Amino acid sequence: MDQTVMKIALAGLMHDVGKFAQGSMEVSPQYVNDNAGQYQPFYNKRHTHVHALYTAAFIEQFGEKMPRCLNEPGWGEGDSFVNLAAGHHRPKTAMQECITQADCLSAGLDRAEFSDQTNIPFTQFRSTRLLSVLEALAVDGDPRQQQFAQSDSYKTAYALAPLSATSAFPEPRKKISRQEAVKEYQQLFDGFIVQLADLPHREQPEIWSQHFDSLLACYTSHIPAARVGGVIPDVSLYDHCRTTAALAVPLYIYHRETGTLATKAVQDTRPEKFLLVSGDFYGIQDFVFSAGGEQQRLRAKLLRGRSFAVSLFSELAAESLCRALDLPFTAVFLNAAGKFHLLAANTANARTIIDETAEKLNDWLFRISYGQASLGITATPASAARFCQGEFSRLWDEHLRAMDRRKYQRMHPGRYGVVESFLNSFNNDLDKPLCPFCGKRPSVRKAENNDWIDRQGSSCAICRDHIMLGANLVKGRNLAIFDGDVQARENELLLEPFFDRFQVRFMEEKEVPDDDALVKFCCLNVNEDGSIPAAGTTRLLNGYVPVYSESVLKKRAVLDVLEKEEDTVDPRELVGNRVPLTFNALAALAKKDGRGTAALGVLKADVDHLGMFMSCGMPRERFTISRMATLSRRLDQFFTLYLPYLLGSCEEFNTVYTVFAGGDDLFLIGPWSTMAALARKLRRDWSRYVSGNDQDGGLTFSAGITLHKTHEPVDKLAEAAEEALKQAKESGRNRISMFGETVTWAKFETLREKQQAMAGWVDRELISKVTLYRFNAFIDMAGKAGRITRAGRAVYMRDMECLKWPALLRYSLERNIRKKGAERDAAMREVVVVKNWLEEYGSALKIALWSQLYEQR
Repeated sequence: MDQTVMKIALAGLMHDVGKFAQGSMEVSPQYVNDNAGQYQPFYNKRHTHVHALYTAAFIEQFGEKMPRCLNEPGWGEGDSFVNLAAGHHRPKTAMQECITQADCLSAGLDRAEFSDQTNIPFTQFRSTRLLSVLEALAVDGDPRQQQFAQSDSYKTAYALAPLSATSAFPEPRKKISRQEAVKEYQQLFDGFIVQLADLPHREQPEIWSQHFDSLLACYTSHIPAARVGGVIPDVSLYDHCRTTAALAVPLYIYHRETGTLATKAVQDTRPEKFLLVSGDFYGIQDFVFSAGGEQQRLRAKLLRGRSFAVSLFSELAAESLCRALDLPFTAVFLNAAGKFHLLAANTANARTIIDETAEKLNDWLFRISYGQASLGITATPASAARFCQGEFSRLWDEHLRAMDRRKYQRMHPGRYGVVESFLNSFNNDLDKPLCPFCGKRPSVRKAENNDWIDRQGSSCAICRDHIMLGANLVKGRNLAIFDGDVQARENELLLEPFFDRFQVRFMEEKEVPDDDALVKFCCLNVNEDGSIPAAGTTRLLNGYVPVYSESVLKKRAVLDVLEKEEDTVDPRELVGNRVPLTFNALAALAKKDGRGTAALGVLKADVDHLGMFMSCGMPRERFTISRMATLSRRLDQFFTLYLPYLLGSCEEFNTVYTVFAGGDDLFLIGPWSTMAALARKLRRDWSRYVSGNDQDGGLTFSAGITLHKTHEPVDKLAEAAEEALKQAKESGRNRISMFGETVTWAKFETLREKQQAMAGWVDRELISKVTLYRFNAFIDMAGKAGRITRAGRAVYMRDMECLKWPALLRYSLERNIRKKGAERDAAMREVVVVKNWLEEYGSALKIALWSQLYEQR
C-alpha cells in the first residue's frame, strides 16, 4: 500500500478524535500557546474549534500506544501525520485541504438543523446525546418527516457508553447535568485509552489501523458528530470520521494522478473526482442452501461453513478491489448483507481496473459454483457537489438504479456459457468421483479421507473447506486472513483459497499472527456479556451456534438421539468441548417431558421496504453519506450484534442457531417449539430498537415460521421459509406467517394466549385431546364461511354447509364436555368462547390450535 495514501486515510479517520478527547485529557497551557495558531481558526478575537487542538495533542501524547511512524518524519510524502489530522479547520497545504473537503462532504457541507431554532450552547456540548436516526425514519409524504423537524419530537437517545448488545438500544431522553456528562466522557475515554494500549500489530500500521477503526467504532458510535448550535445530533462521531476517511483518499489520489494537487483545485466541487463503486452478490441463498448430494452427514457444519464463506466473499471481494485500486480499508464505507460500497478516484485507469478485477472475481465464483453465485460491480462517477445536502439522495438513487440494471447482466454468456472440461475433471480412481456433499463438483484427491470429513470417503475441495470452516466457527476462535501462502499445517488451511489468493487460518484465543502476508486479523464473535471484543478487528460474521451443555444432556429425548447416532460418544465428553448440536438433537429438544413433536423450526424475517427507506426515508437535506452510514450500521447491528447475544445469553433461546443474520434479515434454525416465542421476543425488541417507529408505515419487519423433519434437505427448508415470509409480505407486511396462516403481530401475541387457554382445558380435563383435535374441522368451516360471505357474490347451496359451523360446534361441545352438574355448566361457559375466537380469527386460529396439538402429541 502507498504509505502516503495510508497516511491520508488514517488522518481522516482520526481528524475529529479531539471531540472525544477534549476535556478528558490534560493539555498544558504551554501546548495550547504553542499550537493554537497552528490548528485553530481565529474568529471574533478568540481561537475556535478547540477539538482540532485536542486531535493534535492526542496523537502526540499517546504516540507510544500507536505505530511509531505516526509521529516520525518521513512517513509518506508531504505533511506530517499530526498536521494532516489536526489541520482540517485551518488547512495550509493541498493535502490538508483534502481532509478539510472530505470533512465537509461527509457532513453534506452544512449539517442539517432543526426547524424550531433549537440551539445547543457550547457549554453544554458534553450533555448532548446521540439521537436515534431510526426513530425519525419515514417515507416521503409521511407527516412524521415534518414532525421530527423539531427537537422535542425525539423521545429517545443513546447512552454515552461503549457499543454493546445492550447499549445499542436507545433510552428515553433525559437531562444530563454538566457534572454527569464530564464523568461519563472521562470514563469512556479512559476505557478507550486502556484498550488502545493493547491493540496488536503496532509494527504493521495497515493492520493496526483496522484494529484502531474497530476500537474507535466501539467507543465513539454513541458520541454525536455535531454537538453545538442548531444541528441535529443523529450522526455518530465514528460514522462521520469513517466517511471522512473514505472521501479523503480518492480526493487525494484524483488530484495526485491528474497533476492538480493544489488548494484551489481541491476546493473545486464541479469535476467528477469520485467513483461510487458497489458490489452486489447474486445467488447467495441459492449457494448457501443448494441441494446436496447423497451424503447427509455433517450437513450442519456444511451449512454453517457455506454461510460464513458467503460473508467472506463480500469481505474479500471488497478487499480485492481496494488492493487493485491501491485503496485502504477505509474506502469501504458500507459492507453488509452481501453488498459493499466504496469510494475510489475517478482516474483514467480506475474503470479498467474495476472491470478487470470484476472478471477475475467472477471467474473464480463461476469455477466453484458453476454460475450459482456471481458478483455485479457498479461504478457511478460523481462530483464533490453531489455529496452536498439535497444532492446526495439523488446521486444515491441514480446509483441504486444502475445497480438494479446490473442485476439483469449477471453473467456474460460468451465468457461463462460453458463449463469447460467438466466431464474430464472427475477422477474415477476416487471412492466417489462426484462429491457426495454438494452433488455437483468433482471430488479431489487431497480431500480424500480428510480429517474434516471424519476420514471417510470423498469430497470436493469446496465442500471440504466449508465443513472445515463450519467446524472451526463453533470454537469461538479469531480469524487471520492472508494474501498468499502461509506457514501452517495443510489441514488448518483452505484447499481452495478465496478468489485464488486469500488463505484463512483460525487462531487460538491469545495467538496473534505477525506474517507479512497478513491482510486481516478478525474477532468473529460478540463477547458473552454483549461487549465488543478488542483483540483485533471486529467483524461479527459468526452468529451463534448452540452446543451441548449439561442442561441439554438432561433431556431424555437428546440422549435417545445420541444413542442412535452413527458415532456413539460418551455424553460427558461433549460438555465443555463446544460440540455443536446436530439437527436431530435440535429437533429432539422440541419435546417437553416426553411429550410433543420432534421437529425443526425455521424462522426467516426481514425488514419491510428497507430499500425505500434507504433512498427516501429522510428529508433530502438530511440525506448525507455519514447519516446513511449511521442508518445502515444501526440496522446491521440488530442482527449481527444483538441477535447472537440474545441467543447466547437467554436460556429459552440458546438452542437456536444462526444460519445467517445481517443487513436487514435473518435465517434461524432450532427446535420448532421455540421459534414462535423467539419471533415474539424479536418483534418486541425491534420496537425498542427503532424507538417505537414500527407501526404501519414505519420500520416494520415480517417473518415466516415453518416446521420440518430432520431428514428434509436444507434447500427445501429454505424454500418453505421463503414462501412463508413471502406470504406474510403479500398479506400487507408487518405480519407473521405460521402453519400457512398470516396474522398481524398483535394477533400473533393474543393467539399465544388462546393456545395457553386450550392447554388449560385439556390439563383440567374440561375437554379431551380428541375434542381439541376436532376443532380443526370447525376452523376449516369457519375459514370457508368467512371467505364466501366476504366474496360479494352469489352463494350456492353446495357451499352453504360450512355456515352451520356455530351450531355444530355447540353440539360437539355439549356432547364432549367431561364435567358433570354445575361444573359442566361452568366448563361449557368457559370453552364455548372458542366460537368468539373463530369469528375473530377465522382459520388463523389454526396457529394456536396446531401449536398446542404439536406440543401435546
